[in-house]
Amino acid sequence: MKRKDFLRKMRDRRRGGEIEERNPEQRRAVDWRTLRVDLAQSEAAQTEPEETAVGILHKLTDGVRLEATQPCWVRGYRVYEAEGGKRAEFQYRPVDAGSEPPPGSTSLETGDSWQPEV
Repeated sequence: MKRKDFLRKMRDRRRGGEIEERNPEQRRAVDWRTLRVDLAQSEAAQTEPEETAVGILHKLTDGVRLEATQPCWVRGYRVYEAEGGKRAEFQYRPVDAGSEPPPGSTSLETGDSWQPEV
């Protein structure tokens, strides 16, 4: 028996003889979302708080502050210069309450406030 025949036979045995359809564009049910915002140019130019999927976002001159309205994880905060001024970005992910965050991310419960350290 050739190797490829043997591998096909073993694969069929694991699947129970059923044909397994492939979905090349299969994605996770919930994944990280990236949020990019323009920061306020001055204290007087601060805008209204912005509603996001996981909370209320306040744009400050030196960063952002997120007040969580549902449990979530946040990670990957950075500030950079763009054509229009300073911009900030971070990633968030809605989760179940009390779940353990992966390394490098911060867990927020409903009512918690998060402001990254610059």
